[in-house]
Amino acid sequence: MTLGSLVKTWSGHAVRHLPDTPGLKLDVYDFSYCGRSAENRWNMAGSPTLYLAEGKKVALAEYARHFEDSRTPSLAGLTYRRKIFRFKVELEDVLDLRTASAWDRLSLTGAPDCFKDIAVARATANFIRKTTTAQAILVPSMAFLDDLDRWCLVLFLEKLPADPTEFLPSVRPAGVFAYTDERGH
Repeated sequence: MTLGSLVKTWSGHAVRHLPDTPGLKLDVYDFSYCGRSAENRWNMAGSPTLYLAEGKKVALAEYARHFEDSRTPSLAGLTYRRKIFRFKVELEDVLDLRTASAWDRLSLTGAPDCFKDIAVARATANFIRKTTTAQAILVPSMAFLDDLDRWCLVLFLEKLPADPTEFLPSVRPAGVFAYTDERGH
């Protein structure tokens, strides 16, 4: 069986969060900033990539993990509160990187723990992006690596229609979360 044979149709729901800044109007379908960060695990800076989470708990845990690792204290006060949006997702070609069959086809050792190494995660995603029809990959949440039912969906935007409503046909507000550090700030 080839790696390409593991690429399947996938539909379900996933969430995205955006800053909840008073007076700031954000378009939930605006992906112009996606993939620009050099801190992303599953893409190189400049590769247009949208990250969605399985649910609110995964979104908050992933955000908190990045926040603690990568944000300066002065930025913290500006980004703690986030609006959550729940999308309906419909994709033709998705590779599930939470499965032993995918790990075997990719010759990965120590998966899913090997994805803690950002170089391994990026190389794996880039290989899939360049050599398969996959428009997205389902990946283990780094915040819940021991629970493969907790996932993130990594969408390769250049492989998807320009109109995001074709693959994210509906969205609704799903609340807010506010991150506080261990000191309560």
